[in-house]
Amino acid sequence: MALSALPGLDAASMTSAARIAPKSARETAEQDIKQRFEQMLWTEMLSHAGLEKALTLGGGEAASSFSRFVVEAIAKDLAETHPLGLAEHVNLPSFEDAAANQEVPE
Repeated sequence: MALSALPGLDAASMTSAARIAPKSARETAEQDIKQRFEQMLWTEMLSHAGLEKALTLGGGEAASSFSRFVVEAIAKDLAETHPLGLAEHVNLPSFEDAAANQEVPE
């Protein structure tokens, strides 16, 4: 048994890490859609709570123009760091399922 140059790292852990397959393009796209869904939810909740209006107080037209962008940036950060978990319960149909369920006009 050879000793590793890095403490806590052995051949068994390296081979199990090598077996982890990279995400497919579909899984990556699904994850992106779910994250944007969570971001949209956070954006709407923050806007409804009055954050967008609070950011525009006393700022004139410039503040009102950019307040939505600020709220969306905050929502993106919240979606990444504190996801609500609702997106995990959304099942996205595959392309084949969507094509099969689409009605063909006569």
